[in-house]
Amino acid sequence: MSVEESRPVVVGVAGRHTPVLRYARREAERAGCAIELVHAYTVPPSAMGNLYGLDVPAAYEAGGHEVLNEAHLELTAMGTTSPVHSVLVRGFAPAVLEEESCRARLLVIGPDESKPWFARILEGRVARHLVDHAKCPVAVVPDTWEPSRDDEPVVVIVDDEPLAQGALAFAFETAERRHVELRILHVAAKMQDETDAEWSSMKWIVDTWQQRFPDVRESSHIVTRDVHAEAVSAGSGAGLLVVGRSRSHGAGNLLGASLARDIISVSDCPVVVVPTASVR
Repeated sequence: MSVEESRPVVVGVAGRHTPVLRYARREAERAGCAIELVHAYTVPPSAMGNLYGLDVPAAYEAGGHEVLNEAHLELTAMGTTSPVHSVLVRGFAPAVLEEESCRARLLVIGPDESKPWFARILEGRVARHLVDHAKCPVAVVPDTWEPSRDDEPVVVIVDDEPLAQGALAFAFETAERRHVELRILHVAAKMQDETDAEWSSMKWIVDTWQQRFPDVRESSHIVTRDVHAEAVSAGSGAGLLVVGRSRSHGAGNLLGASLARDIISVSDCPVVVVPTASVR
């Protein structure tokens, strides 16, 4: 087994979030790898020590084990065939999950908006941080997502070459594994026609990946304005939206640093943000 094949799908568990577990289960079974449930907890300074004979840090730890046990039982009830492991870490959730992303093939989390206000105060903006800093692709699964048809396309949104490589690699591999169509949305700063150098360069990149994945049905569309509207429209009816992320420009360059987070906030399907370093 290669290093890549041995990497697990890591799930950031913060409480009951069935869509996240459903998505992680499907992806792990498709990849033939294990699922690693990770829960991070913190103990507020004001709660340190004993309170009326109660060991407060131990109580927080016990609560973390309970969260993981519930998630494990839910996966078991779903009938998962993947090995499931649980990891409890005392620490700040964004930092803990960023560290876990170094060893994961995919990190699956829910959106920040799905958490109650007190969790956001204690944990910070977990999804926002990981979309910008995780070392592996990050899948953010909406609260309303449910598995539906198996033929829904994968849509990938790219702009320049550095972003395109990682996102296209992930999108082609996913489309091949799911046996679905791949739709490529190319965002261009300025485009006269499809003979322009920028499009020619992108077409060469796409053709290169198409040669590696000849069984994937692919179609491309150029966007020069109303990128946010086009991205949201492209996600309608999609099974997955994939967005590239550069090392120095957050979640996008021509796409804009906020595009991935904007898509996540309105998308009905899971959104995967892929760092450039994920090129294989």
